[in-house]
Amino acid sequence: MGSPLREQKLLLNEFKALYRVLKRGLPPWASFLVFGFLVWIEERFIQQRVTTTVNEAIEEYETLHSPPKVVIPPPVYSETGTDFFDEMRLTASWVDREGPSKAP
Repeated sequence: MGSPLREQKLLLNEFKALYRVLKRGLPPWASFLVFGFLVWIEERFIQQRVTTTVNEAIEEYETLHSPPKVVIPPPVYSETGTDFFDEMRLTASWVDREGPSKAP
């Protein structure tokens, strides 16, 4: 979005030509309002064009390149203890299952 402190100007030739046509015969205050409106519309138009282009490029990239396959081994379930003080654990397959629990 545009900052009110920077110089406002039209960037695209289509909007410059439209402004030249619209400001004919208007008083200065009205042409100022038309100019401000066109600057606002142009900023939105450019932002939409950039967003669309980036989204299309991402979709094209995703169709050409398959996403990496992430392989996560399932957790290992284990139980230890007596009837009253049973401990059930779900641990990663690479963790030492025989070691003591780090739980509080």
